[in-house]
Amino acid sequence: MERFEYKTIVMIIFILSLFMQIVDSTVVNVAVPTLADEFGVDGTDVDLAIISYLVSLAILLSTSGWLGDRFGSKRVFLAALFGFTATSALAGTAQSLEQLVGWRVLQGGSAGIMAPLGSAMLFRAFPQNERAKAATAVIGVAVIAPAVGPIVGGALIEYLNWRWIFFVNVPIGLLGLGLGIALLREQREDDPGRFDVVGFLLSGVGLAFVLFAIDRVKDVGIGDLSVVLPFLVGVALLVVLVVHQLRVDSPLLKLRLLSGGIFRATNIVALPVYMGFMSLIFLLPLYLQSIRGFSALETGFAIFPQALGIMISSQVAGRSLYQRIGPRKLLGVGNLGGLGVGLAFAFVIDLDTKLFTIQALSFGRGLFMGLMMIALQTATYAQTTLADTARATTLYSMQRQLGPAIGISVVATVLANLNDGLASDAFDDRLGGFRIAMIISALFFLAGALLTPLIHDEDAAATFV
Repeated sequence: MERFEYKTIVMIIFILSLFMQIVDSTVVNVAVPTLADEFGVDGTDVDLAIISYLVSLAILLSTSGWLGDRFGSKRVFLAALFGFTATSALAGTAQSLEQLVGWRVLQGGSAGIMAPLGSAMLFRAFPQNERAKAATAVIGVAVIAPAVGPIVGGALIEYLNWRWIFFVNVPIGLLGLGLGIALLREQREDDPGRFDVVGFLLSGVGLAFVLFAIDRVKDVGIGDLSVVLPFLVGVALLVVLVVHQLRVDSPLLKLRLLSGGIFRATNIVALPVYMGFMSLIFLLPLYLQSIRGFSALETGFAIFPQALGIMISSQVAGRSLYQRIGPRKLLGVGNLGGLGVGLAFAFVIDLDTKLFTIQALSFGRGLFMGLMMIALQTATYAQTTLADTARATTLYSMQRQLGPAIGISVVATVLANLNDGLASDAFDDRLGGFRIAMIISALFFLAGALLTPLIHDEDAAATFV
């Protein structure tokens, strides 16, 4: 009974931190026009508050596994949670864009440590054959949070003011801190090795450059020097990182975990899955707001059925389907379903598409995504030892940052190039660009389906009940 209670405690604390982090990232996007008016700057300038968070997160992401192993997972996780909570409060008091960007840098760094380390604590607390149930709860939060983010952000901005999009994190963070200080157990590894300074610089700066370049694509196009130069520098640094990590005795990132087995296979399959998932989440609000004239709040309600679909299917998959048919079939069905629904979106949208149709397709998409999320979250660490869990969650988190960023960048570039030069009110012509971008978004799932045979159910046998 005591063991069960501790597992539940870890899950609750992790869910609180995850919900806070995801909602924060989505409500800031909704607030861009409001922040531009508040500080007297262009909307593109406000993007610095988003990019700075992303870059800071990328730089510190690689350190989370080593820090947890060296100083203790409880201590480091709670320090990061405190940092995220405190900088959220300070961001809400910002009097200028420069102040806001500064606090967002510290906030992103805290998130970079908190997210993968929280995942490691969760999966260490649950035995292999119960991780599907743990993943079910986490996935529910992971999809509800971005769905309610625009709704919460729109309501806070409309009925209170923009500062509350940051202040809302404070009570959630304080609750998580109180529970964590009182109830979490400390865990560290006896020999985490020396801190790999060279690996930290190469991974942090390289990933930051790549993510910065990808984020810039949607604003300036893929051929702009401000995209090409940082992207090439980032890729070069990451190539050097791989060589370095495979040669040193105590690497910061245990890339050898990707040398084979279920961990490598799920990371490969997950990349196009999350590219497809997030790229359509990027496109749908643009279509609803720029073509259909929906408000941010209305857009949130239009897409919300996707979260309900994920919750329903993840519950079914986590409680029975995963153990009965295994991760490979769930990923195969999910990818093909994602492909079909994505193509349906592309061919259905027009100037008069019924709201119910959009909601129904969103719900169906959610059903297929829930199957894949359970399969990925549960099977990924099936062959990972407890000692390697923190390093494995760090690698998986890095992939989770790159996949959505690449997917959004690709469809944003396609949309921008196709609609470049069109009048802002040329809605019929602009629809064509959205349709093609949505087709590309759907094709990411085709890639996922083709890669799914890399998954072997027997490699995930430890996660079956």
